[in-house]
Amino acid sequence: MWVVCRTYGVSCERYSNVARSFNRQYKSTRSFSCAVVNRGPGLSSNQCLVEANARVLREGADLLSKIHISHYSKSASPAFESTIGAHFRHVFEHYRCFFGQLNSGVICYERRERDQILERDIHYAQRTAAELITAFDALDSSRFSRPIQLHDLVSGCKVDTNLGRELLFLQSHTVHHYALIGAISRTLGERPDVDFGVAEATREHQKSGLPAPLLRGKSSCAQ
Repeated sequence: MWVVCRTYGVSCERYSNVARSFNRQYKSTRSFSCAVVNRGPGLSSNQCLVEANARVLREGADLLSKIHISHYSKSASPAFESTIGAHFRHVFEHYRCFFGQLNSGVICYERRERDQILERDIHYAQRTAAELITAFDALDSSRFSRPIQLHDLVSGCKVDTNLGRELLFLQSHTVHHYALIGAISRTLGERPDVDFGVAEATREHQKSGLPAPLLRGKSSCAQ
């Protein structure tokens, strides 16, 4: 299983070396063997990455169609200061950066719009989800062979990356925020699907019937 890691606060040289190592492995194998992407019958690695992101966006759109309109921008304080809308806005704006900057060859997720209307208007969020799904349906597969760079606005670093790596990041990042959206939704009395915000790796592990790994130490990651 490959892990895509965003670690800031490290030197540009070290971060670049990690990125180059990842890219060499990706270019040499041209395949993904990781639980975050379930490859369907007849799908290439590139296609399964596109479908994984389209699928997670459809899950978000489905939740947006079910929750009460007032809950979209309502805080679940004191448990959660942020709102469902704030997390959807954050997720969708990462995808907007991806599609809006892809042609330039340089992607910077920090250059988000921070659109407050998207954070408050559930109907606008629904339209945005639909637009992003359509954008994935229209994504040209030839883009996978084009070099791109990732720009960290804070440090000024630009590192080599590729389309597959960024799609892995976007899917993982979205699920992370969906977990928070799911928790906020349940606090407000909504009933999202039981798998909403659950990582694909965890879903597959749960289906296997195997016991969860023993977590040790004071600080541990979730499954």
